[in-house]
This record gives sequence, C-alpha cells and structure tokens, in this order.
Amino acid sequence: MPNLRFGSMVPNTLLSSAKSTKKIIHDFAETAGMVYFGYVSQRDDEHHILRGMTVSTKHHDDHYCIGTYDGYDVVFVERSDTLASGKKHRWHILEFDLHTTADLPHAFIGSGKHGNGFHELLNLKYPQLQPIHLGATAEYPAEFTRKFNVYTTPAHAIGFELLLHSDIAKIMASHFEGLVIELTEQALYVYSEKTHVSSDLLMTMLKNGAWLANQIDQNSRSS
Repeated sequence: MPNLRFGSMVPNTLLSSAKSTKKIIHDFAETAGMVYFGYVSQRDDEHHILRGMTVSTKHHDDHYCIGTYDGYDVVFVERSDTLASGKKHRWHILEFDLHTTADLPHAFIGSGKHGNGFHELLNLKYPQLQPIHLGATAEYPAEFTRKFNVYTTPAHAIGFELLLHSDIAKIMASHFEGLVIELTEQALYVYSEKTHVSSDLLMTMLKNGAWLANQIDQNSRSS
C-alpha cells in the first residue's frame, strides 16, 4: 500500500494534517467495506480512473478507495489540480456506477457560489450546460432552488425533472447542502466543497450518494 511522501522541509503542521487525512479516509474505507490504495497514477497504475468534470491530463489522485456499497460499485478519491486560471483546487469525490441503461441527461447540481473551481470547469469544459428554471412538471421547493442551481442542456430540462422530481429535491434541500452533484450517462458523482475532510462528511457523501443513485435508477425506468 503506497505511503504519502514528503520532502524534509515540509512543516510539521502539514505532515500532521496529511497523516490525519489519511487516517480519516482509511478508517472510512474500512467502515464502508472499501479497499484503500492511497496514491494512484493515471498513467502507470491499472485502476478505474474516476472521471467526471474534474478529470484532466494532469490531475493528482490520492487516497484512492474502491468497493461496493448498497449494491453500487463505488470509487473514492481526493483529487487535486491546477486549473487554467492558475488556481489550485482539491476535491473529495465519490463515484457511483449507475445500473440504468437509459439515456440520462448530463447535469450538474451545485450552489450558486463560485467555489472550488466548479464554475470555471463548467464554463471551460461544458459551456452547453446552462442554468435551468425548474417547475415545468411540478413546483420545486423554494429551499432547494435557494440552495442549488441546476445546469443541463435546455433540451434535457424536462428529462431532468422526471429523474429528480420535486419530492427528491425536497430531501436534497435538507440533506445535501455543501455537496455538489454531477450526473452523467453512466455514473453519479458526489463532490465535497468543504476544505477539510471528516468521517461524518465522508459517510454523508456515501449514504446520500447511494440513495440518490437509487432514485435515479428507479425513475429512469419509469420515465
């Protein structure tokens, strides 16, 4: 199992923080029944590359974990990268492999704040994803629309509402604050916007993600 490597000039506070993060994620993996691998190279190691909007040719993946939870194949990673703006970012990400074979809209659910590079990535990589106004099929709770913006193509706006209807949005408003969601054709990604990781945060991401993946799978079959 690879170890974190630091130069001799790294301050003790950074070493302590890195060791603490490793322990938190390692313990989370054990609790969730996942296998912890640590650092993985997207070029040299044979592993499933976690994709989504943060994938790039130069990102750095650490604390890689893989396993199964509540019937879903799950991958966790701490990903860091420097964006085109020159700003460095770090994300904690969980990927859930969806079961459905239906055509799903590419969508992004996040706060209206320009935090952690998500909006920069949206503008750069997916300019076709635009903020949509919800409510074509049913009225959405104000708490959800206040906390989150939804981005997809205009052609997929109705399809998105059929997958994540207002009842789901109501639950997300209460339990998903501080998290960012990306939906692709094959996977659901749950991102943390928080600076520091904790065991409670990771378990929340895991449980909430598995629940949402199940809702999407169910609704894709009925829509």
